[in-house]
Amino acid sequence: MTGPDTTFPSAVRNLGRMQVKQIDELREKIDALEKEINMHAAENENDARLMSMPGIGPICAMAILAFAPPMESFRNGRDFAAWTGLTPRQNSTGGKQSLGKTSKMGQRDIRKLLIFGATVVVRWAARN
Repeated sequence: MTGPDTTFPSAVRNLGRMQVKQIDELREKIDALEKEINMHAAENENDARLMSMPGIGPICAMAILAFAPPMESFRNGRDFAAWTGLTPRQNSTGGKQSLGKTSKMGQRDIRKLLIFGATVVVRWAARN
């Protein structure tokens, strides 16, 4: 943005400098929040247990603990998956079972984080 060959008006250069400064400030705030999240996750036993699963990091673990009902209310992992809407919808009639699309019930943010984590694990496994 500076130099002899720039043709931007000074107002545009000033605006660009302001935006770069804001981006740097936001980056610093994000880094501080990430450190705080990582420290909390390292101290919390439930976070550590969730993070032991591939694709689950500190942010996803904290989101699950913040937005999901207590884990004791689910009998097993399948019940939790059904609550998040990750299991296929079942349409059964006359003894004939058919599975449809995912139900997409439950907390949308948790579902998105879990899908993103699973996608990363699958891509990482495909590369290695």
